[in-house]
Amino acid sequence: MKKILLIFFVFMNFIGGIIYGKEVKLTIFHTNDTHGRGLDDKSIGYGKVTAYVNQYRASNKNVLFLDAGDAFNGLPVIDLSLGRANLDVMNLMGYDAFTAGNADFVQGGKQILELEKAANFPFLSSNIYYNGKHAFKPYIIKEIEGVKIGIIGVSPMNSMVATTDSKLKGFKVTDAIKEVEKQVKIVKKKADIIIILAHLGKTDPVVNVQKLVETVPGIDIIVDGHDHVLIKEGMKINETFVVNAGQYNEYLGMLELRIEDKKLVSASGKLLGADEFKNISADKNVEELIQKITKENDRILNEKVMVLPFTLEGRREFVRSEQTNLGSILADAEREYTGADVSITVGAFLRESIEEGPVTYGKVLSALPFTLPTVTRNMTGRQIVDFIEHNYTEEKIVSPAYTHVSGMTFTVDFSRPAGARMTDIMINGKPIDMNKIYVLACNEQISDFGIRDTKIENSFDITMAQLLINYINKHPDIKNPENRVTIKK
Repeated sequence: MKKILLIFFVFMNFIGGIIYGKEVKLTIFHTNDTHGRGLDDKSIGYGKVTAYVNQYRASNKNVLFLDAGDAFNGLPVIDLSLGRANLDVMNLMGYDAFTAGNADFVQGGKQILELEKAANFPFLSSNIYYNGKHAFKPYIIKEIEGVKIGIIGVSPMNSMVATTDSKLKGFKVTDAIKEVEKQVKIVKKKADIIIILAHLGKTDPVVNVQKLVETVPGIDIIVDGHDHVLIKEGMKINETFVVNAGQYNEYLGMLELRIEDKKLVSASGKLLGADEFKNISADKNVEELIQKITKENDRILNEKVMVLPFTLEGRREFVRSEQTNLGSILADAEREYTGADVSITVGAFLRESIEEGPVTYGKVLSALPFTLPTVTRNMTGRQIVDFIEHNYTEEKIVSPAYTHVSGMTFTVDFSRPAGARMTDIMINGKPIDMNKIYVLACNEQISDFGIRDTKIENSFDITMAQLLINYINKHPDIKNPENRVTIKK
């Protein structure tokens, strides 16, 4: 009897060693901040991405396909369908999970809930609430060869400024780090590996992936998005491996994990760009759907709406760090239309350059996709200056809230302390009166630095795209605007 028991225990230990010493390899494909660009011909294309992932899945069963947000706004064909065109294609692509980014709320909270209902994959966010409850699942758990993978979603703190308050009624965003910390404690009891599907980025000074890792222990992987800053091979922060595929479907992220004893042993990431897809034929079903969507929208988007005598600069790296002619002329259009003293727009609204020559409606929408109305607010000279001063806290600032102006000129003197660098401030050719009430025009979506706390006086139901079209057609001999901001170092 003792001999039988001895053999039994030896056998069980052997089996246990096989089970618990088992190696599992997991591949995660990931995208983020596509803004629908996979529907056009300027990126890899959703069809080729789908074909690549499907080919890989055919011979490797341990695969997850994740998207880290900002998919449902940014390309005209998507905006015209309130995000549905992109969702329909994503349904064919085979995603396993998606986390909600700030731009996904542009069409309003109710619309993203409608998109979630129509999705073949779960929407995740641990810190977006609707009427006091989680708007989406805070996490899911996927089991792969006996290893339980917990995937927790988290959205950025600026999610609820993507559109007007009325379109976000009932919605609330809470502290991203605190919510992830709460969910990690819950999921750790149910899962072996913790993945955060995040739309946070590295550059936000308050909430970013660095602070998340430093505050919340136990995170194995972060699949990230939001700041459009790619991480070529991934990076390690403490014991957490972080990946980010950049923007606009320019890359497909590929992350390979090796798991032993249900613990992450190693992670390696890479980005697959256009070269890796040269010999890939696009997935037929995805391509047919894209062609159908494109055809349905061509009549509207291909209409010639204006002629430009020069290119309007709208590239991200410029509009978020300096005055550009697209920002200045859009602000001019807003000021003329509303009759305001001063008009402002911000870099986050300017998405692409518009080339000189005949311009289609689709090109204008690509550059100016946001559709909320222009409004006027009564603000003192002091309030206006305080709002603009944030641009100049440092010499090389890059900010989505970077302000482009009309009706104003000023000098920025970097020899002066931050907060007092604007000098020689003129409004319509006269020195600014800090106590005087001026009429300021801006898009209703602007919310930075407390501007939404100022009452709206008038609202004009016209989009930025239409404002620009009307203005250019009214001023066919328009010249490049003169410099409105002088930098002094």
